[in-house]
Amino acid sequence: MEETAEPTKTSRLTGFKESLVSLPHTIDERLPTMDKSLDRYFDSHISAIIDEWGLITQHTLDDLEHRLNSVRTEIRNLEKGQTRLEKRAADLDADLKTLEGS
Repeated sequence: MEETAEPTKTSRLTGFKESLVSLPHTIDERLPTMDKSLDRYFDSHISAIIDEWGLITQHTLDDLEHRLNSVRTEIRNLEKGQTRLEKRAADLDADLKTLEGS
């Protein structure tokens, strides 16, 4: 009979210990705090806050990076074109001087 009483006593102690461990979490969930209120406020109003404060989102940064890469590529292409145009203008100028000289 004592064998059955011992496991029950142990299981009661284990249950009591578990309830003590979970007590701070239980209390924390029930007590209102400024952090929780702010978290709920920010979660429900984040879009308006981003617009009002002029914050930059990750999507905006990604879009900006993509546009910057496009501009870099376009600048490189324009620089290559500028070199070709300068060479062509120099050739035309030389041809014009040759025609004027003859």
